[in-house]
Amino acid sequence: MKANTSKASSAKLAAVVILGAASLLFTGCFYVPGVSGGNAQAGLVLPRYIAANTTSLALIVGGPGMEPIFGTYPVGTTSVTLTVPAGVARTFTLLANTPSVTLRGDATVDLAPDETKEISLTPTLSDTQIIVPDYGRSLLVQISDMHGAGWEELPIPLPYDVDFDNQGKIYVASSSSPGIIQIDDIFDTSSTTLTGVTASYFKSIAMDHTHGLLYYTDGYNLYRIQVTPTLGTEELVDLGSQGISAYTRGIAVDPDGFVYIANNYNSPGEILKINPNPASSPTLVKSYSGTLSYPYDVLVNGDYVYVSDPAAPKIVRLSKDLTFVDSFSGPKSDPFLGPERFVAILNKRITVVDQPHDIYGNSTSANARLVSFGGVDGADWTTYGSYGNTTQGQFEFYNSYNY
Repeated sequence: MKANTSKASSAKLAAVVILGAASLLFTGCFYVPGVSGGNAQAGLVLPRYIAANTTSLALIVGGPGMEPIFGTYPVGTTSVTLTVPAGVARTFTLLANTPSVTLRGDATVDLAPDETKEISLTPTLSDTQIIVPDYGRSLLVQISDMHGAGWEELPIPLPYDVDFDNQGKIYVASSSSPGIIQIDDIFDTSSTTLTGVTASYFKSIAMDHTHGLLYYTDGYNLYRIQVTPTLGTEELVDLGSQGISAYTRGIAVDPDGFVYIANNYNSPGEILKINPNPASSPTLVKSYSGTLSYPYDVLVNGDYVYVSDPAAPKIVRLSKDLTFVDSFSGPKSDPFLGPERFVAILNKRITVVDQPHDIYGNSTSANARLVSFGGVDGADWTTYGSYGNTTQGQFEFYNSYNY
């Protein structure tokens, strides 16, 4: 079922922030306070590759001793000229929204009185809507918040995992053939198979945003392919060459390019930290199994690595060198059912698919929901959804479909 919504209902949080400062927002004009230091002219050049599906452009200018300047611009704008109070550390933030993501570009410059300066802004992926693979119903579901606002659906065969490149394109790991599907946003019905991918039936994908590499696994083998700025050639990250045996449903990549694998080849499960270079001879940097039973997915968020362990059920927090920090089973009044797949992985809040599991990580009952919270201590714990397939707010997720 698809809710009766529009693309406008998918406006990103970034746009909400701007509207929240409505007293300072004037479309097409700007409030510039008088400053004894005088003014400067800033000419902003916007990149050509801003996605064709961009729905809105917004600019925020700030800095010491000045009131913020806010503005919105028509889609297709390629340059902007505005008057800014002269001074040090003038920050320019461009927000470009698509129906599914927000791209953000930042620049900080010093401006002298009466100076004219050209500033280039290159927006890259910043935030996303909550996009959830509902494997049991062969759907991607997108919502704007944990109340289900902006509910949208897109049919995708057996979606297992979702990630995004720096230009806002969405990649879906399908546990079917063709394997990896590329779409522009939740409204893109002309989805395409990612060219150059030879394997299929994938369990997880993870983007290395620093190097533009997409990693993916069929559960046993780890592959990667360059996707930005141009498409490259698929490589096998040959874990077997180093005697590493893996069975996984979850992988993640940190900003330094290290790959984290939720490995259940042996029991209990473990997290592996891999240096994937060179792909022909990757290196096992460290492993951790201390408090895990059946790790399902792994998330790099800030300075930490989060591991979902549905059989426990709990989420374990590790440092990036895989040292145990703490774990969390949910509040006593509403503990985890069985945390599985992390979603909205670039956002500050942690959001995870939650279903009951047995000791082998297999879902055991018709129950399903999303859980979101601000940190591993469970701050601002919020749940949404239920098991089912007849109405908005219902999911099947991986129930009885783990393999």
